[in-house]
Amino acid sequence: MAQRIMALEIDGDWVRAAIAERSWNTFGLIGLFEDQRASGENDLSAALVRLVVATGRPDIVVSALPGEFVAKRLLELPFKDRRRLNQVVPFALEEHLPFPVDDAVVAFARLGQEGDQTRVMAAYASRAHIKEHLELLALAGLDPKTVTLTTLALALLMARGRNGHTGSHLLVNVDHSSASIVLLDADGAPQALRTVATASAGNTGTTPLPVAFGATILNSVRQMMLANQIESDEAELVLTGSGSAAPRVRTQIAEGLAIKVQLPEDFDLGRPFGKVPPDAARFSGCLAMLIGELPPHPAELLNFRQGEFAFHGRTGDFAPLRLSAALAAGVALLALLHFFLGLSVGISRLNVINRQIVVAAAPALGSVAAASDARGALRTELAAMRKQLKLLGDNGGHGSPLDTLLAVSRAIGRGLPVEMTDVTIDAGTLKVAGKANSFATIDQIKRALQRSGYFGNIQVTDAKAAAEAGKVDFRLSAMPADAAGGTE
Repeated sequence: MAQRIMALEIDGDWVRAAIAERSWNTFGLIGLFEDQRASGENDLSAALVRLVVATGRPDIVVSALPGEFVAKRLLELPFKDRRRLNQVVPFALEEHLPFPVDDAVVAFARLGQEGDQTRVMAAYASRAHIKEHLELLALAGLDPKTVTLTTLALALLMARGRNGHTGSHLLVNVDHSSASIVLLDADGAPQALRTVATASAGNTGTTPLPVAFGATILNSVRQMMLANQIESDEAELVLTGSGSAAPRVRTQIAEGLAIKVQLPEDFDLGRPFGKVPPDAARFSGCLAMLIGELPPHPAELLNFRQGEFAFHGRTGDFAPLRLSAALAAGVALLALLHFFLGLSVGISRLNVINRQIVVAAAPALGSVAAASDARGALRTELAAMRKQLKLLGDNGGHGSPLDTLLAVSRAIGRGLPVEMTDVTIDAGTLKVAGKANSFATIDQIKRALQRSGYFGNIQVTDAKAAAEAGKVDFRLSAMPADAAGGTE
């Protein structure tokens, strides 16, 4: 039995959905559906109900907030652990916003990692807009597992397809009330993004793009290309969204920018779903959201269902996973049998080794009653020797505490704006707590210690905005390079 997935998008007076069916190893597009608010209806709830009746009740729902309700930013952060990113992203995003994030939900998705650096798309939406969105869908009996952003989903979908083009891509998604522009580099990674809100571009497919609207899009694309040094002959522009169906939109953008413009049908954005539907341009946002549920490697979409809005519902029938579960149980049983056989052999070998320990330890420790007595006596003697060596200043071959302090002093010097409030050296391991003026400074400290050649396995274990304005509290640990197996 398969799971039915609905990717739902609200565009002005229209609701659109892409319906797919997923089993444990297949994923197929069933169809594209839409409905419009009728005259006299106060909201879109009736259109949503008609859409659900036409498509059938889904097992999983993925929806998107309108782009004009979301503030977003691409960030580079010196962390790769998701728990730390959860702590830091709201503070990092707030630096770029003219308002606090206290009355909002912040979501992010990781776009790539390089060393300890993580590139994320962070987004902010007010609690009021998220609550209104969920309440509207609830009127039609829908409880979305994911509430995301169409712009990110489209960028990730295009990065998977790319259609053989090795240069940059400009994605322009024109819908009822806004246009979102994303620049993808030659590797398919988002480099810049922008959303401009404006009047409707028309939903009939025949209304020309308004002059003011067209000028806004063209100016935004030109600024993005100039800022990133992108030439027109080096890039392709892919036009998506309901507004792209207007006949004049493609012509106006192509003539205004002297750039090659393609529609989703040309670009083959439907490839991950087995086919390219004829209305891929208008339904591009819905199609893009489906990649968050693709087996076996779904894309990481940012999700506003967090905190008080966390999803607690069910995600449908698990029958498609029964075969996978049976195979996993068989593998687990074989692993368990292998473990017990190995344990039996290990116990037999251990008894032989214990008898050898008794013989070997007798000249140094005298006669012992049993092998366990010999092991205990050896451990006691070795611990006493280690304690004496430590008192004499031996540090396991990793240098004395004074050597470690000198290495830190030489590496960091006096040029970096950092204040160390606590320095601990235990068995050659350096632990530092302090304050810096920015996250970038913390990254500079780490690189300086790496370049010294003395330290390895350098980890920033904590970094967060301090109570003091313009300061960042941090904790850092490092081991001598020979103890860490070489520098990073």
